[in-house]
Amino acid sequence: MPKNYLIRYGGAVTGIEEEKAIIRSIRKSRKTRNWQEAEEGKKFSSEAANFLGVKYGILTNSGSSAGLLALCALECPRGSEVIISAVTFPTIFNIILQCGLIPVVVDAKIGTYGFSIEDVEKAITKKTKAIIAIHPLGNPVDMPKLMKLVKKYGKQGQKIWVLEDNCDGWGTDIGGCKTGAWGDISITSFHAAHIVSMGIGGGVFTNNRTLVRKVRIYRDWGRQADVNESKNKKWPQLPTDYNPRFIYEKIGYNFQVLELQAAMGRVQLRKIVQIKKARKRNFVYLYNNLQKYDKLILPVLSTDADVCWFAFPITYIGDRGKLLKYLEKNRIETRPLFTGNVTKHPAYRQSKFRISGTLKEADYITKHSFWLSCHPSLHKADLKYIVKVFDNFFKKYE
Repeated sequence: MPKNYLIRYGGAVTGIEEEKAIIRSIRKSRKTRNWQEAEEGKKFSSEAANFLGVKYGILTNSGSSAGLLALCALECPRGSEVIISAVTFPTIFNIILQCGLIPVVVDAKIGTYGFSIEDVEKAITKKTKAIIAIHPLGNPVDMPKLMKLVKKYGKQGQKIWVLEDNCDGWGTDIGGCKTGAWGDISITSFHAAHIVSMGIGGGVFTNNRTLVRKVRIYRDWGRQADVNESKNKKWPQLPTDYNPRFIYEKIGYNFQVLELQAAMGRVQLRKIVQIKKARKRNFVYLYNNLQKYDKLILPVLSTDADVCWFAFPITYIGDRGKLLKYLEKNRIETRPLFTGNVTKHPAYRQSKFRISGTLKEADYITKHSFWLSCHPSLHKADLKYIVKVFDNFFKKYE
């Protein structure tokens, strides 16, 4: 493997604006002696929520933590079932197990790399309490159809929560409505590799006031950090003079962020139009120039969506190892499609989960799929180089 890639898959693109914002934040924190989320954090969470078109946003230290907080806030009874695609990120699968719930795994489809709503419906039982809708590499689940499905069950008396994993999909929209605004609650990642970055971090978003309050409690050690009351009137087992801000109502975590991260995130968010435009441009170039190869299955849009592509997924009908080795030799970085079939990983040998239907396509994705960069930093020459390497590979081996 080359020591230095010519074409890297990701990484935050930053400039002097982010640097200045971080320095201003550091100087202010030195004066106030407060380094955790304050004014910048409040502004960024509000601006990010406004961008999505929802009422509430809460920042946290990663997309993985955001997922755990969001699922915790739903407070599904232990042993309840949560439907999820077989092709996922491991920490999003893990949150189901961490909350004492049962993952119900459905197949992912080659081309979209997400689940079909038909497979989701077949997986629903009386125990189903939530569905995690993952937008893989930005390509969204058919959210209008999914929300129609859960509404049907709601009318029958079965409440099913929808949690959107929007870590890859920031900036994507379906019919003018952003991914991350369709479900009951959504999460995103602001990691350096993702579309908008605060270095490392994440966020939880919702229109539900009760859920946002619970997310905040779980994030902030299990206590109501924003309570302004001076007397304890709620919990008789504790003294009345016990400050309600330090009463721990949940088994919580410390998943807070720094002010300087939020300051960087605010600058990045203002660049989202240019970021999306560049990612779409690069995606289209790769698509148009690689579609000539019959052995490459290129991405299939799952809905009528305007996608902000996180990366360019490919399924190769052939020896993937040979192709990946050739790309890596030519300094083009690649990644597998996250877990592929998550149930095949050794971490889950002793875990309790249920498979609905077959995972035939997820197994194929595990063996044949990968993704390339369509990062906004790529220039036309970079894209031409990628295509040229593919051309050379097919001339040599096919």
